[in-house]
Amino acid sequence: MWPSVFGPGWQWGVLVALAFLSLVLGVLGFLLLVVFRSSREGTEGLDPLWHRAEEGDLTRAEFERIRLARSAQFRPGGVPK
Repeated sequence: MWPSVFGPGWQWGVLVALAFLSLVLGVLGFLLLVVFRSSREGTEGLDPLWHRAEEGDLTRAEFERIRLARSAQFRPGGVPK
């Protein structure tokens, strides 16, 4: 009964359908991973820090101290002061 329902070569059709489904799900999963990944803390650059210094929230010395600490944090073997 089953061979007459599915027809000859139905195994290859199921295999192709599963391969296509896994390809589509893989692409969608990759896109969701890229879109919803969390950004690492402190990698946004100096723009927010510079804005705080322009507004008067940070003095020039504080700005330099934080800038040097961030650059040392991402340098291999760097230890923030």
